[in-house]
Amino acid sequence: MTIITGSQFRANQGKYIDMAHQGENVYIKTRRGNVVLTPVADDIEDEEKSFQEYVGSMSFQSVAEKARQEFLDGKTRSFGSASEAQQWMDSL
Repeated sequence: MTIITGSQFRANQGKYIDMAHQGENVYIKTRRGNVVLTPVADDIEDEEKSFQEYVGSMSFQSVAEKARQEFLDGKTRSFGSASEAQQWMDSL
């Protein structure tokens, strides 16, 4: 995971875009809120159609229902800060 500022991104866009394409999670902190770089398919319309098909699929519905039930059963974690979440993830 890489966290950068907006000015760092502007100065090295190609570097961070390449990192995102290689699977690295790249987060950009800006005054207007935080964003994440996410690679998409070369044909964005095909990716959107694929996403919509997946969301409507039984597979997705099953995963979503399982997650909903886990939430209702209290089987979730919450963190007071990003660093707490990162510490937990590092401990896995």
